[in-house]
Amino acid sequence: MTLFQLGICAGSIYTTFLIWGLLQERITKTPYISHATLLHPNPQPDYFRSPLFLNTVQALFSSIIACIYLLLRNRGSGKPVSHILGLHTLTPNGIPSQKQNGSSSTANGATVSTQSRWISPLLSRYILIAALQSTASQLGFLSLRYISYPTLTLAKSCKLVPVLVMNVVLYRRKFAAYKYAVVGLVTLGIWLFMAFAPAKPGKKANGPESSSVIGLLLCLLNLVLDGATNSTQDQVFSKFGRKTVSAGQMMLVMNAISALLMALTLFLPLPFLSTAGQPTQLSTALAFTHKHPEVWRDIIAYALAGAVGQVSIFETLERFGSLTLVSITVTRKLFTMLLSVVVYKHELSSLQWVGVAVVFAGIGIEAREKRREGLAKKVVNDEKKALAKDA
Repeated sequence: MTLFQLGICAGSIYTTFLIWGLLQERITKTPYISHATLLHPNPQPDYFRSPLFLNTVQALFSSIIACIYLLLRNRGSGKPVSHILGLHTLTPNGIPSQKQNGSSSTANGATVSTQSRWISPLLSRYILIAALQSTASQLGFLSLRYISYPTLTLAKSCKLVPVLVMNVVLYRRKFAAYKYAVVGLVTLGIWLFMAFAPAKPGKKANGPESSSVIGLLLCLLNLVLDGATNSTQDQVFSKFGRKTVSAGQMMLVMNAISALLMALTLFLPLPFLSTAGQPTQLSTALAFTHKHPEVWRDIIAYALAGAVGQVSIFETLERFGSLTLVSITVTRKLFTMLLSVVVYKHELSSLQWVGVAVVFAGIGIEAREKRREGLAKKVVNDEKKALAKDA
């Protein structure tokens, strides 16, 4: 059953995020052409330059889908809506506990201080996760101004590295030796892909994508924040227990906070996110959608695909942990990259294909070991059931 559940989660992630990835490249890297542009004697490409607006819509849709998902999944349970949505845990004393000498015990045995506090410890972590994720997504979109989409996609495939490092550094977790081998292979594959990208003939040296160092630096910062996000999500589940917080509840609250944070930022004149004549991201986005109303179709489809995909991601995170989730999303990113190469006609060198193969080899090792771990765990559980039955 566990393998079947993993297959369902992986399949839904692949389907939704392959669509999501193509739409992301369509919105951010493909010029939109209006009737007025066609009549212009020297037409200029018109690109959507409002990643903050796009991510705000994404977060809003994700919180709505998470709310619907939780209500449908728990219909007939008799629980209050606040408990179904996990809102009751966001109050300072909302974490269910049993007081034990100044500390409280959660559902999985972890301890949480019961000293007087003005903010829920769970809410403080949700705010941290939302801030990390919101910042990381902006850095990813900004990097697309300097590097190609397949480069960003494969670069994000080495997310295994920061997730593993952040788990070790921040939360002192230990992993099997094969995890480090997988990380090494993925990193090597990423390096091959980036180092041997073919130069585009006739490309101007001062073009936006020529500043690849800036783009890769933004990717690196994006990966570090992604690693901190995933490891903190793991820590929330291990500290508070799955009876206190579910994946859907985390998705709902985290995206609601992200939407609020980014919506407020839309009104601020940010130097790196504003364009000529448009001081804020909101004014930039509204001006673009007025000129190209067809972009709304892509934005809504993008947000819906990402929201449904997030449901699968959080279910996988809750059931199998962040490293298993990253292994799935890494292969999804590779398929997205390959689909992008076909649909948008990107060119790859032979050594870049070698890099892709090396990454797949690392993921293959991860999948094989996961299967072995699952079978071994099943044997142990069967033995325990047999002993209990005999007793």
